[in-house]
Amino acid sequence: MAILTFLQGVMNWFIPQHLSGDLHTRKRVQMFIISHVFGPIIATPIPLFLWFADPQPLWHVPILAASIYGFWPFLALVKLFPRAYTPLAMSSVLNLTFCILWGTYNYGGTSSPFLVWFVLTPLLAFMYLGSTWTARIFVFSQITLGIAALYGFYLYSDFPTHIPVENMVVAGVLSALGSNIYVFMMAAYYSSVVDSQSELIKEIERHQYTLKALTSAKDDAERANGAKSEFLAKMSHELRTPLNAVLGYSEILLEDAELDGRGEQIADLQKISAAGKHLLAMVNDILDISKIEAGKMALHMETVDLDKLIDEVEATARPLAAKNTNSFVVERGSSLGTMRADATKLRQAIFNLLSNAAKFTQNGQITLAVQRNGEWMEIAVADTGIGISLEQQKALFSNFTQANSKIAAVYGGTGLGLSLSQNLCRLMGGQIEIESELGKGSRFTIRVPAHGEQVAPEPVASLIVPPRQSAPEDEFVAESEADAGERRAGFAGMSGHVINHDRRPRLLVVDDDRNFLELAERLFMKEDYTPICTDAPQSALQIARTVKPAAIFLDILMPGFDGWDVLAALKADPVTADIPVFMISILSERAKALAAGADGIVMKPFDASKVKAALAGLKATRGQPRARAANE
Repeated sequence: MAILTFLQGVMNWFIPQHLSGDLHTRKRVQMFIISHVFGPIIATPIPLFLWFADPQPLWHVPILAASIYGFWPFLALVKLFPRAYTPLAMSSVLNLTFCILWGTYNYGGTSSPFLVWFVLTPLLAFMYLGSTWTARIFVFSQITLGIAALYGFYLYSDFPTHIPVENMVVAGVLSALGSNIYVFMMAAYYSSVVDSQSELIKEIERHQYTLKALTSAKDDAERANGAKSEFLAKMSHELRTPLNAVLGYSEILLEDAELDGRGEQIADLQKISAAGKHLLAMVNDILDISKIEAGKMALHMETVDLDKLIDEVEATARPLAAKNTNSFVVERGSSLGTMRADATKLRQAIFNLLSNAAKFTQNGQITLAVQRNGEWMEIAVADTGIGISLEQQKALFSNFTQANSKIAAVYGGTGLGLSLSQNLCRLMGGQIEIESELGKGSRFTIRVPAHGEQVAPEPVASLIVPPRQSAPEDEFVAESEADAGERRAGFAGMSGHVINHDRRPRLLVVDDDRNFLELAERLFMKEDYTPICTDAPQSALQIARTVKPAAIFLDILMPGFDGWDVLAALKADPVTADIPVFMISILSERAKALAAGADGIVMKPFDASKVKAALAGLKATRGQPRARAANE
C-alpha cells in the first residue's frame, strides 16, 4: 500500500499542471510515466544477454542499450517542457520503433525474436496520444515505414549474423517474457482506468436517475403548489363572503347600540367585531404568503411622504401599545422627505412589527425610530419585552413559526406576521434585520431603498393589464320580456328609496350577493345616500344611463359578465363614462382597476371607515374636475 502511494505521488509530481485538470488527458500522461519508468527495467535482461552472448558486441549492443534507457530522460523533458507533451510522446514512440528495428536488424532479421515488441508500438502510441486523427496517421505511418525498411533490407541486403539464429532461444524467451510482462502491466493499468470510468458512468447514471426523480418531485410540488394557491384563493373568497356580513352587521349593530346606550350589547358586539377582524387579517396574511410564494405579488410603487406615513402609523399604534400599559415613543430623523415604495405594503410591515412589540411587551416601552441613511430608509421598532434567543432567531421568519410552543400558548398568534413582513420588504429590495437578547427586548429594523423598485422573485406577468374591449351595449340589455319584467321587479324591490329620497345622491351598487347588497344598502343609507342595488350585471349599464348615480360600486367576481366587462361598457358609453366607479373585490387589484379606468378599489369585507372615506371624497370633489383616487 505504501509503495502504491509512493508511485502515485511520483506520477502526480511528473504530470504537468495544465494537463491535470482533464481526467482523460491525466490518465494518458499517467500511462506515459508508468511505461517510461518500468519499460527500461523490464527490457534490461535483453541487452545483458546480448552483451555476453555476442562475441563482438560493439557498437550495436551499446546503441540498443542507449535506446532502451533513453526512455528515462523523457520523464525529465515532460517535467521541464510541459507544453511539449504531444511531440515528446511522438518522439518516445519513434524511439521505441528504432529500438525494435535496431535489435531486429542486428539479431535475426525478419526471424528475430525482438519483432514481438513491434506489437506494442500502436498500443502505446494510442495510450499516450489518444485516438485523434493525428495519432492515427502518425502510428500508421511509422509502422508502415518500419516494416517497409525491414522488407527492403531483406530484399536488397543481408542481415548481420552476430549470433546464429539457433543460439537466440534464450533471447527469444527473454523477449517474449519481457513483452508479456510489459503488456500485462499496461493492460492491468488500462483495466483499472476502464473500471474507474465504468464506476464514473454508473455514478452519472445514478445522478441522472436522481435528477429525474428530483424533476418529477419538482413537477409534483409545482402542481401541489398550484392546487394550494387555487384552494387558498377559493377559500379566501368563501371565508371573506360570510366575514363581510359578520363585520358589516356587527358594525351597524354596534353603532345602533352606542346610540341607544346598550352597554352590555356594546361589549359583546365589540368582541364579535374584533374576532371577525382577527380572522380577516389571518386570511389576508395566508393569501399574501401564497401570492408571494407563487411570484405573483405585485407592488404599487408611489412617492410616499414619510412624515405623513409615520403620523398615520403613530395614530394607530399608540392605542395598541397602551393596551399592555406600554409607553410609545417616536424618534424621527431630520429631513425624512419622501421615498419610492408601496405605501400599503410598507405600512403593513411596520404594523406587524409594532403589533408584535405591543403583544410581547408589558409595562415597558416601544420605540419607533425612522431615519434616512444615504440611499436607504431605516425604520426600527424596538421594545423592552421578553426578547428572543439566538437559537429562536434562526427560524423566526419562517411561515407558521413562533419562538416556542410556550410563547404561542401564552401570547397566541399564527406565526405569519414576520414571515410576511420579511417577504414584502424583500420584494421592495430590502429586508428586516433583528437584534435581540432574551429577557432584554428586541429591535427589528426595516431597511428598504429610498428609491426602490419591485424586485420580482422570478419573471411573472404584470398584473397591470389594459382595459378590456368594451362589450356592445346590446349584450347588457338584450333579454326576454319575461326576464326584463323580473329584473325590473327585483330592481324596484331593492331600490325602493329612489322615489322617497330623490334629493339624496344616488349610488349604484352591483353585486351578485344579495346579502351583501342588503348590508351595502343599510350602510349607504346611514351616510345619507340613496343606494340603488342590483344583482344583475347585464342591466348595470341601462340602470346607470337611466338614474345617473353619483358613483358606482361594482363587484369584480360575478357570474356571466364580471366586473371588468361591466366597467369596460360603462367607460365606453359617453353617458356613463364620467361616473366615478369603485371596484369591489376580495383581492387587492388596485393597479389593474386603475389601468382599466376605475377610480379606486374597496376591499371586501366592507370596512366602514374606508367606504366613508371614499364617499367623503365624492362629496369633496362634487362639482370639481374628477381626481382619481384609490381606497384599499
